Amino acid sequence: MGRMVKIGLIQVEQREEDNYDKRLDILEDMARRCYEEGAELVFFPEAYQHVPDRSILRRPAELRETYRSWKKRCGAIAREYRAYLVPWDYEITEDGRIYNSSYILDRNGDEAGRFHKVNLTRSELVMGLSHGEDFPVFDLDFGRVGIMICFDNYFPESARILGNRGAELILYPLYGDTLLPQWEIRLRARAIDNCLHIATCQIDRRPEIAYSGLVSPSGEVLHRLSSYPSHLVVEADLARKVVTNTMAVPGQRENLREYLKKCRFQKAYQGILEEAADIRSWEEIYEGSLPAEMPKAGQSSREVIK
Repeated sequence: MGRMVKIGLIQVEQREEDNYDKRLDILEDMARRCYEEGAELVFFPEAYQHVPDRSILRRPAELRETYRSWKKRCGAIAREYRAYLVPWDYEITEDGRIYNSSYILDRNGDEAGRFHKVNLTRSELVMGLSHGEDFPVFDLDFGRVGIMICFDNYFPESARILGNRGAELILYPLYGDTLLPQWEIRLRARAIDNCLHIATCQIDRRPEIAYSGLVSPSGEVLHRLSSYPSHLVVEADLARKVVTNTMAVPGQRENLREYLKKCRFQKAYQGILEEAADIRSWEEIYEGSLPAEMPKAGQSSREVIK
């Protein structure tokens, strides 16, 4: 047996009648259910509490207060259960920048690190969000954890940087997706590429599109939630190795994660930092009309390009 960690997976139900406060209650209830069943870490999906009305992004003072209040409430939950909790929220800084953000609260309820979504969709740019600029890895008492949020997973560099920096588990909160089976293929490929676990937590109404679950370092879907609402406490062995034999020599075995790190020739990757060739305008990218701008106060968000 290796280094085991118990992760609480949740899958919420999208109901238009559930307002902001109700959705916070639902998240807290689902986290408590996971902790009562032994979870050491629970993380929340992207956007869930703000889906009914994102006009709060236009009200900085209110956004600061909701962020502060939710973080305080989550800290108390983490402290009560002596377990990690990773909330998601729109975070506004003192200079007014707004980030799509996940942050880690430790077993004492104190912040242990935070991540700002790096790759933003056009709708998020229209809403005025700012790009994160790094993929940090956090040392928790059971292992090294990284985070990527929703659209970040479309870019293999996101998981690669986290893996290169020693992440053993990636937490992947997301809204959902619109591609099947590409979403799952992409998810499993990120785990395979970097020989690490990836845990997902999503809010899409369609389980055939995306799901909350856990993928192993060899790309197996170990757990998948298919009903709404639901939760499941799962175990991940962070010491699990992917073993191979690249030379086909009898009796020879290699720890693939470490072998890839040793053989990686980073000098050849300068092109990753270059701007892509022939970047088109938004009008040339979208077929049909451009997506609508941020909904007005009281309207439901109907974004489909997550």
